[in-house]
Formats: sequence, C-alpha cells, structure tokens
Amino acid sequence: MKKYITVLAAFIIMLCIGSIYAWSIIAAELIQNFGFSGSESQIIFGMIIAVFPLAMIFVGQLGKKFNHRYLSYTSGVLFFSGYLLAGYSGGNFWIIFLGIGLMSGIATAFGYWVSLTSPVQWFPDKKGLITGIAAAGFGLGAVFMSEIAEHILNRGYDVLELLRIIGVSYGLIIIVLANFIFQNPAATNDSNAKLEVSEFINTDIFRKLCWGIFLGTFAGLLIIGSLKIIGQLQDVSAQILINGVAVFAFANFAGRLAWGFISDYIGASLTIFFALLVQALAIISLNLFELSDISYLVLSFCIGFGFGGNFVLFAREVAQRFGLNNLGLVYPYVFIGYAIAGIAGPFSGGLIFDLTNSFNYAITLASIMSLAGSILFLRQHILYKEKAN
Repeated sequence: MKKYITVLAAFIIMLCIGSIYAWSIIAAELIQNFGFSGSESQIIFGMIIAVFPLAMIFVGQLGKKFNHRYLSYTSGVLFFSGYLLAGYSGGNFWIIFLGIGLMSGIATAFGYWVSLTSPVQWFPDKKGLITGIAAAGFGLGAVFMSEIAEHILNRGYDVLELLRIIGVSYGLIIIVLANFIFQNPAATNDSNAKLEVSEFINTDIFRKLCWGIFLGTFAGLLIIGSLKIIGQLQDVSAQILINGVAVFAFANFAGRLAWGFISDYIGASLTIFFALLVQALAIISLNLFELSDISYLVLSFCIGFGFGGNFVLFAREVAQRFGLNNLGLVYPYVFIGYAIAGIAGPFSGGLIFDLTNSFNYAITLASIMSLAGSILFLRQHILYKEKAN
C-alpha cells in the first residue's frame, strides 16, 4: 500500500511545484501592471528553470543521508516563503527574482527530486510508466494554476495577491503530503553497482543525454514562457489565451504519460526522436499558419504533448543505462542541460522580442533546436541497432 500512496503523494507535490509552467499568465500581468520588460519577465522564469536542476545535484547528495520525507518538508517551506516574499514585493523586480526565481527554484529541486526518485524505486520493472506518472504531475500543474489564476484575477485581485494565495495554499499542501512519502528499503539492492561521478561524466551516452535535454527543453521553454504573449500579438481572444496555457499544460501531462508508456516498448532513444519531432513541427507551425482561436489551441496542445517527453524519456534512459539506484545521482547532472536551457531559452525569446517586436524569429530558432535534438536521437537509435546486430 505504501508504494501507491507514495506515487499519489509525489504526483500531487509535482502538481504544486509544476504550477510554474503557467508563468506566462504572471509574466503578462507583470508587464502590463508593473512595467516589466519582456526579458525581465522571462529571466525570472528562466532562473527557476536554471536553479532547480543545479540544486538537484546537492539534493541528490542529501538524499543519501536523510529521509526523503524531510527533503519534501524543505520543499514546502521554501515554496511557501518564496511566493510570500514575492507577493509582498510591491512589484520590485529583484525581490520577485529572489522569491520566485531563487527560493521557489530551490524548493522545486527538493520536491522534484523526491517525487521522481521515491516512486520509481517501488516499481523497477515499469520505469517509463512510473516516471511518466510522477513527471506528469509537474506538467499538469499549470492547468490548475491557470484556472486558479483566471478566477482570482477576474475577481479584481492583482498578480501579487495571486502569488500570496498560491504560496500559502500550495506550500501547506506540499508540507502535509511530505508525510506520505515512503522509501523502498529494497531499492539499495539494485543489481547495478553504484557509480562515482567520474565514472559517467565523460561517457558518450551522458553527453548525448545532456545535449538532447538541452535542445528539447530550450525550444519548449522559449515558447511556454511567452505563449500568452504570442497569442496576443495575433489577436487571439482573451479567454482562449488563458485556455491555451491550460491546454498546453494538459498536453504536457498527457505527453509524459504517453511517451513514458511508449518508451517501455520501443525504447527511449526512438521515442525521444518522435517526441522532439512533434514539438519541432508544432512550433514552426506558429509561423506557418495564421493563428485563430482554434489553431492556437491545437498548436498549444501539440507543442505541450511533444515537450512532455523531455521529462520522462531522459530520466528513463538514465535508469536503464546507469541503473535504478543511480538515477538520483546521474539524472541531476543530465538535468544541467535543462538548467542551461532554462536561462537561454526564455531569455532568448524575450530578448529577440524586445529587439524585433516580433516572435517569428524566436519561434524559428526554437523549432530548429528541437529538430536538432530529434535528429541526434534518431542517430543514437540507429547506432543501438547497428551494435545489436
């Protein structure tokens, strides 16, 4: 029973910390009401995405010494404090940067590491599916956040009040659910020997995993951080703009489940190829077609569905290649590619928009990056086949 409770608790914790993927709603409010530039709004989002993979390396070391439950408590306290600080910032960029970008970024590291590693230890034969379920919560978080944000903002509250409400409610939920995170004592009996960092950091597969997650998430993060603004520039209706964020998040959720399930049958490398190809084609379609309410929602879904694969497939491949008991050690280092993308992707999109007053060039760049990642893992799949034969 403990293993199912752990999966459920991890899923809901992921829902809470994954609310950051609704950032484009908050970014639009900060630009409109507090004078933020496009790049300022996106560098906060980028900082979260950069901080939490880097902090996960530290969390992975703590996970060897402390019960995962205590790491979850830490996540809740930092999330609560960071959002509350930003909510009382008066719209000051640096205070919001500290509260959301840094503190909630570290909170995300603690919550994400625990929610990813604890459940999969209970299900060693279903790495793709269980990783997909855990990661799916992170993707679905923006659906709830977008609905909550719409309700609160439509009632006349401003974005700072929204941050305070989210900080208190989500922070407390994480702290309560930490009591239902259980560790599998048999996980240490994994047949694969535990690695040292020096044993995997220079391997070919490690480098490809880092490059792949960088290319795939650079593209997706560039788009998601400005999704609402992209729609506004083409006169998509206000209600559909909100719905588009929710659709992206739901597709992100569905993609994590679907790609994880598929990877258990055809392997991670070929699945990564398909996921990033779907993402690349959907992103470039933002330039190729005039956006209507319907096409905006369809493309939001397709981009989110492809993007979701990044957060299941690379973790699954790490567990497969390096052993389940090494997932918590190796994956945070692979996730450094995501950290770099977290700064480079959203900031590039915001900067290009500030320079050109258009997202067309940024969209093209994102599509090319995703396509490059897709081709990289198609080649990797071909190499696997050649070696097997």
